[in-house]
Amino acid sequence: MTEETIRSNLKIMGTTTSAGGFFRDIKVTGEGHFAGDVDCEKLSLTGNARVDGNLLMTKMKITGEMTLMGNLEGDSLRGQGEIKAASVKIDDIHLNGNLEVNGDCEGEHLRISGALNVAGLLSAEQLEINLYGLSIAKEVGGSALTIKKSKTGKFLHLMKQNPKVLFEAGLIEGDTIELNNTKANIVRGDRVIIGVDCEIDTVEYRSALEIHKNAIVRHQVKL
Repeated sequence: MTEETIRSNLKIMGTTTSAGGFFRDIKVTGEGHFAGDVDCEKLSLTGNARVDGNLLMTKMKITGEMTLMGNLEGDSLRGQGEIKAASVKIDDIHLNGNLEVNGDCEGEHLRISGALNVAGLLSAEQLEINLYGLSIAKEVGGSALTIKKSKTGKFLHLMKQNPKVLFEAGLIEGDTIELNNTKANIVRGDRVIIGVDCEIDTVEYRSALEIHKNAIVRHQVKL
C-alpha cells in the first residue's frame, strides 16, 4: 500500500457482500461477506462477518461472530462472541467468548474469558485465560501466564455447551506461571504455581515451585 491509497468508509446494514479492499472505517450491522482481503483502520461488527482472505486492521470491536479463511492481524481487538481464523497476530486482545485458530496465536497482552482452540503456538508477554469450557493449545509461551477457571457464568451463553472446564497443552513455558484446571505434558518456568485441578507430567522450575494438594505432578525437576 502506498501513501496515496485512498481509503473510504464502508457501512453494511442487513446482508451485504463486498469485494474487500482498503478502507478507513468499516461498520457491519447484520451479515457481511468480504470476498477478498480487507485492510482497514477500524472495524466494528455487530452480527456476523466472513472474510475469504486476510484481515489487517488497527482496531476491531466485535459483538457476534467472525470467520476468516486467512490471517487476522492488528493492534487491538475488543468484544464478545466467536472468532475463527487461520492465524492471529494482535498486540492487545480482550475477548469474551470463543477463539479458534488453525495455526499460531500471538500478541503482547492477551486476555481471553471463555474457551479457545489453538492448533499451534499460543504466545504473549502477558497471558490471562479465564476458562468457561474445554480449551486446547499445542504449546503456550510467554512471560507472565495465568490460566484459571472463571468464577462467573456471565458469558456462558456465548459458549458451546461443554461442562468440562479444562485447559490442555503439550508444553507451557514462561517466566511466571500460575495454573489451575490445566492438563499438560511439560510446564517449564522460573516461578511456577500449580493450582487446583491440575494434572502435569513434568514441572521444570528455576526459582520456586508451589503445588496445590489437589493437583497431580508426576515429576519435578529443578533447573
